[in-house]
Amino acid sequence: MATLIGSLTVVLTAIMALSSTAVAWNIPGHLLSGIIAYQVLQQENPPTIEKVKAALEKHPWYANQWQARLQDVPVADHSLVLFMQAARWADDIRTRDKAQNRPPWHYINLPFKPEGQLARVQIREPDPVNILTALAENESVVKNENDPERKAIAAAIKSASR
Repeated sequence: MATLIGSLTVVLTAIMALSSTAVAWNIPGHLLSGIIAYQVLQQENPPTIEKVKAALEKHPWYANQWQARLQDVPVADHSLVLFMQAARWADDIRTRDKAQNRPPWHYINLPFKPEGQLARVQIREPDPVNILTALAENESVVKNENDPERKAIAAAIKSASR
């Protein structure tokens, strides 16, 4: 499994490095964030991997998307690949499941006004719904929600945003 993680990390990093800046954080970027999340949990809190995997198995895409992808992977790597699939889900729903899509949850526009700018140059505060509010909301759902499907969706959104 360590070889698979290392190989995937190298390949995905190379793909991201060769991508144009406009598409640099696309599916390979999200897959890489899933690998990183998995590695961090593997080192810092291995029992959490099974808890996250159990939650993600309740995700609406598990039965009709992710489970089929796991068939092509050694059983020892199922958890890793599931983390990767969950991390890319927020991008996948943009085109495949528009009811779940939340565009403002993908970014935040932070105000910037360089020193010396005229007073009439105004800054605008970030929109009230953004990636930071989405992280807080979905963390609360993961911790407090009883509905396993909602909890799984929130876990996938959190993994994509890290």
